[in-house]
Parts: sequence; C-alpha cells; structure tokens
Amino acid sequence: MAPPATEGSRFWDQLLQLIEEGRAVPIVGPDLLVSEVEGRQVQLYSFLAERLAAYLEVAGEDLPPTGALHAVACRFLAGGGQIEDIYSGLKQVFPNAATFPVPTPLKQLAAIRPFRLFVSTTLDPFLQQALDEVRFGGQPRTRVYAYAPQAVEDLDQAVDAMERPAVFQLFGRLSAVPEYVVTEEDTLELVHALQSETRRPHRLFDELDRHQLLLLGGGFPDWLARFFLRTSRRERLWLVRGRTDVVADARMRDDPALVSFLKHFSARTRIASLDAVRFVDELHRRWMERHPPQAAPAPKEAAAPAPRPGAGSPLEMLPGAVFLSYASEDRAIVAALKDELESAGVDVWFDRNALEGGDDYEKKIRRNIECCSLFVPILTPHTVTSRRRFFRLEWDWADRVAVQAPPQLRFILPLVAGDVAPDDPALPDRFRRLHWERIQPEGPNPAAVELLKRAYRDYQRAVSERS
Repeated sequence: MAPPATEGSRFWDQLLQLIEEGRAVPIVGPDLLVSEVEGRQVQLYSFLAERLAAYLEVAGEDLPPTGALHAVACRFLAGGGQIEDIYSGLKQVFPNAATFPVPTPLKQLAAIRPFRLFVSTTLDPFLQQALDEVRFGGQPRTRVYAYAPQAVEDLDQAVDAMERPAVFQLFGRLSAVPEYVVTEEDTLELVHALQSETRRPHRLFDELDRHQLLLLGGGFPDWLARFFLRTSRRERLWLVRGRTDVVADARMRDDPALVSFLKHFSARTRIASLDAVRFVDELHRRWMERHPPQAAPAPKEAAAPAPRPGAGSPLEMLPGAVFLSYASEDRAIVAALKDELESAGVDVWFDRNALEGGDDYEKKIRRNIECCSLFVPILTPHTVTSRRRFFRLEWDWADRVAVQAPPQLRFILPLVAGDVAPDDPALPDRFRRLHWERIQPEGPNPAAVELLKRAYRDYQRAVSERS
C-alpha cells in the first residue's frame, strides 16, 4: 500500500485554525521523548531499557526498537525475578535533567499556547516540566493527573474552563509501585479497566470526544490503536462526522492492515507522512510564523506569580480550594508545599502577606475557611505558643466548620514540620485527636501531597454528587 500523501498548505492551515479555536488535544507518546545524551539522539524508553537491564542484571543487548522495556521485563521474569522489582528499579534508574534534558518536541508543543489539555501515554514527568519551563519560567504551575486502575483520577473541569494547562497521564506516572504501564500485560490491564464504568475517567473521555485528536508518536500496535480511537468516541468510527483526527506515528503509518482499516472505517482519520518528531517540528515552525512571540499578547496564564487563577485580590479564594494555615515564620515551608500540591492538580490558597488584623480582613479569611474543601494547619514550633496569633483564630473558625462537615469527609488535616508533640497543651483538642502527617520543611513531600490530593478529590466527588 502506498504511504500517505505529503501534507500540503491547506492541511496545515486547517490544523492551525482548529488549534487557534481550542478544538484540538494532543496525545503525546514515547516517540517524542528524544533528547541529546553524550552527543547522540536517544529515545527515553530505549535509554531506560538499557539502564534497567543493567540494574536488574539481565542481558541488555539486541533489544527491539519498540517495546524495549517490555523485553527487559520478560528477560528478568524468565530468570525468576519478582515483578515488583521492575517498577522500583525503574524509579532508581530514571535519569535527572542533567543526564536526559527535557525533549525539544515537548517544548515545541508547550509553546503552542491554545493547547490546554495534553494526554500523555508515557510514565515520565517531562511534558509537565516542558510546560512549566516554557509557559511559567520553571515554576510548577501545570496540573497533573495520573490514571491508575485501582485509584481512578479524572479531570476536575472542562477544557474550556481550564485556567492552567493540564497533563493527563493515561498510562500512569512513574512511582515505586506498579501503577503505570511498563509491560504488555500492564497495557492489557489498562484496556480492561477503561472498559469499566466505575474505573473509566469519564470527564477525560467526554473531552476527547468533543475535540479533534492529534496522536503523536504513540507507537501503538494495531489492536491498541483501533481500541484507543474507538474508545475516545461515543459513536462507531464510521458514524463520526465533523472531526478529523490526525495521526503522526511511524509505526501506525507503516502498518498496511491498520491503514486499510482506517481508510474504510474511519475515513476522517488522517495519517501524516511525517514521523512524530518531524511533524511537531513543522507544526511548531508554522505556528511561530503565524504567531510570532513579539506580536503575541502576554498570555493570562503566564502572569506570574501573582494571584491564584480566578482570584481578583490576594484574599479571594477559589471555592473548594485547600486552605493552608501557618505562622508567618513558616512562609517558605508553605510556599514550597503549595507548589507541590498545585503540580498535583490541587487548588490551594494561603495568605501570602500574613496581615494580622482588621475586621474586613478577618471576615474574608473566615469566609475562605467556610468555603474551602480542606483546612490544613501547618504545625511547627512557631505555632506551639500561647501567644495571641492570628493563625489561632483560623484554628478556632476551622473547628466550628468541622462540626458541620459531613462525617465521611475529613475537613482538618494537620501537617507537622519539626519538633511538635502530639499532646502539647498549646494545640486545640481536635488537632490532638486527629492523625498527623509529618512533612520535610525543605520538601519534597509525596506522601502528604498524595493524602491531601485524595481528600481533595473526595470533596470534589461529594460536591458533584450533590449538584
């Protein structure tokens, strides 16, 4: 079968227009994870496979160009290895930014600002890092969702309502536990979970159904490509009208059976002649010609680091945000924690100025506590005091709100940094009865972030069920 025709100017003009109108969502795969390492272009998954093979002490030679991690896993398991060691091993061998820089294709996609939602089919944090670097000067502002069949996470809002870009890692996110895709068996489990009503991220797939998809370098085998295209649409493929998905993927392009299937049953799917890296490079070049940086208006999302998105003044808070209560001496601890939480997709509010006084000020702070999803007091030696401090008023207000909170939802979740005794008489009785989570002042604090994120999601689900 002849390869797809080369894209002409009309194709690019139509695609750019769709992007300008906010009607396209990129699906980003491993073929775009190419970076220069020791003077040569290296694909991340091949790089990881070699490192993992060395770590697990299995043969790393003659690995296939696609599915290299799966091949290493199979060799390790065939030798009697335990599957859990594969995931913890990947965590150990994952490169830092100095070893494997953020791939250029991801930065090029990040520079196309109408893209608000990105769906990643890889396990790494590079897409998030690219967005933070290009759009926010390195500040962690990108919202990240990570799917796992046993802990379903979904979008909080529609794409059109997003103030910040979001990355949805559909195949999971790198961690020491096996909740992300490495092997073909992991892929099979993911596909099985996505067919379940209770384990499917419905809001995500609603958004995919509403948008044109750009499938960029997923490297899907035939069966998975068909499944993904079908599951992202409500209707049968041949019934879909008015949308043209674009595939830039060398493996899919060179699969005659898949090309024939799409030609007959998904005629609106356009398979590009360029591979993913060259396609993104050309898309970026044409976008920048059409939207030169010096001529583009300053984007709202890059107006850093000022008020929280949606806030008209420093005291205004998004309803349902997490309220961080702290002593002014601990502002650096709280600011770092806020960045971690926002990177995990949690809306956070804290008083940056710690202004202590004024009736109007007190009313606004009290209203924020009444409207927050979680009240998180940061307990440090600075807060264990009998002196009259404003944060103690916040504690009192939160205690009153907690009495009225639904019993199945946690409202007050204390975090402790430093030497604070659970039975210290300077602490409120309610705080002493609650479970505490300890944090490191300098961070990172993945356990605390995960605890707060789950409680935040529980609150959102409860609100959604009531509405």
